[in-house]
Amino acid sequence: MTDAGMIQLTPGVNPDVPDTKWAQARQNTMVKRLIAIGAIEELKEVPTVQEIPQSVQTLSELHITDALRMLEIMHDEEQLADWKKIEGRVRVRNAISRRIESLKTGKV
Repeated sequence: MTDAGMIQLTPGVNPDVPDTKWAQARQNTMVKRLIAIGAIEELKEVPTVQEIPQSVQTLSELHITDALRMLEIMHDEEQLADWKKIEGRVRVRNAISRRIESLKTGKV
């Protein structure tokens, strides 16, 4: 609960939280603590489909934060599997596995 009212965040990107409510929520002590310890990460921009790298090598060239954001909006299981084959970063490989599983189970 914040001065902005109840804000429910789910794992992943939460683009549905209005900027005004988030600005108020950031002032809350609990939210400040969660941001400080890295439990909540504030992203300024949400990637769009046009920004998704189409080349298999391109994902591995992205900064880890950008790569993880791209995975959150990806819906192509085949491309995800291709990325996983060459991706060397454990955190990104795990995110790819979770994304593929969420697509298979319908938890998009």
